[in-house]
Amino acid sequence: MPESAPPASQSTTPAPAGPEVRERIRRGIEDVLPRVLGVDLADVPANACFFDDYGLTSSGIVELVLDIEETLAIQVDVEHLSIDDLRTVDSLTDYVAGHHADED
Repeated sequence: MPESAPPASQSTTPAPAGPEVRERIRRGIEDVLPRVLGVDLADVPANACFFDDYGLTSSGIVELVLDIEETLAIQVDVEHLSIDDLRTVDSLTDYVAGHHADED
């Protein structure tokens, strides 16, 4: 009898990233965001909203994620990325920390 897929409760959801990984991703976002926006930023608050505070469009968000991947040499799983994951710096940090793989 063929094996069935594991139940959803046993899916291959990544384990939560440690604080050092999360901090590396947060710094990456802080480094990339000014380049994407084309302006200097004195501070990038964790609760800053990409759309409301920085005026990013959907194409700007795509550019941001691609630049984060390149800067940090990671691949981000964008298949499950939702609008809620893109609302704030903190929510994107959380998503990337839980849905990335280092490039080889």
